[in-house]
Amino acid sequence: MSKKYEALVIFSRDVREDQLDQAIARFVAEIQKFGATIESTDAIGRRPFARVIDKREQGLYAKVRFDVDPANVTALRNRFRLYDEVYRLQIVTRNVRIEAAKAKDDARRAAFMAKMEEKAAAAAAQAAAEEEKEFSAQ
Repeated sequence: MSKKYEALVIFSRDVREDQLDQAIARFVAEIQKFGATIESTDAIGRRPFARVIDKREQGLYAKVRFDVDPANVTALRNRFRLYDEVYRLQIVTRNVRIEAAKAKDDARRAAFMAKMEEKAAAAAAQAAAEEEKEFSAQ
């Protein structure tokens, strides 16, 4: 039985921004060796740290969402401790119910915004029609 996880990885100084996609691909390939199925990857890019860590002020971030057997998570963490490319790694369990609620809320918000834009467009069209009617009456 697999569970849903999200890994936030910070790559070391050895990885440049133009090499980020390749580093993510190697990271994903290693995760897949443990029987994981990848849902999505997101190259976040260079971000500053909240505080200086080992004389570093920023790092290259990436986020990977995957499904894997919980027994393999510890082995995954131990495996990436050996990689020089990976500076920091955080793997957390994803809450599917919260994600579903957020998706539902985002859909509701998008529908509301579309409705508001439609009302604004209708009001603008009406104002333009009234202005044209007033102009032609003069």
